[in-house]
Amino acid sequence: MKKFYNIISFVFQPLLMPTYGIAMLINLDVFDVLPFIWRMIAIIGTLLFTGILPAVPILMMLRRGEVNDLFISKREERTMPYLFTFLAYIFWTLFMWRVLNFPVFMVAAGIGTAISILLITFINLKWKISAHLSGIGGLVGGIFGICYRMAYNPIWLFVLILFISALVAISRIALKAHTPGQTLAGFSLGFISVFLPCFFL
Repeated sequence: MKKFYNIISFVFQPLLMPTYGIAMLINLDVFDVLPFIWRMIAIIGTLLFTGILPAVPILMMLRRGEVNDLFISKREERTMPYLFTFLAYIFWTLFMWRVLNFPVFMVAAGIGTAISILLITFINLKWKISAHLSGIGGLVGGIFGICYRMAYNPIWLFVLILFISALVAISRIALKAHTPGQTLAGFSLGFISVFLPCFFL
């Protein structure tokens, strides 16, 4: 089971959550009118800004021995990678707003995600909060908030992302990477940070 939990932790790592979210959202029926090339630009651009760019400094730090593993398991090693990620997510938000011309309530998901990263950076200085659950909590909050604003109710998608969230939480706890409290705090912070801007902006 440990191997399975490690696979879940890798597949649903925080840096991939925005790409999964964009891929899910723009493939809903309400986006059928948009050209295929636009969808690909949205997905590839999101992967670049929120997956690849933040991963580069983490891999460099891993190679130099400044972090012990890809998941940055030690709380003390997380500050700089989190700050790099925060900056990359700011660029992603600008990309959605200026290049893709997303409506404000969808750009709000990027704003909320950047806020959640900044918050966990500060929390992490004193207490180890789950970045995995913050990432997937933000994904859930963004999908719930955007679907609410669009008056769209994809029950299958809601059930899927909640199931994945539970699976990720179980995996992180089973691997002893986090306590139940750290996973719950991470999910709650991610969900609230992204849902509220999507809901109100």
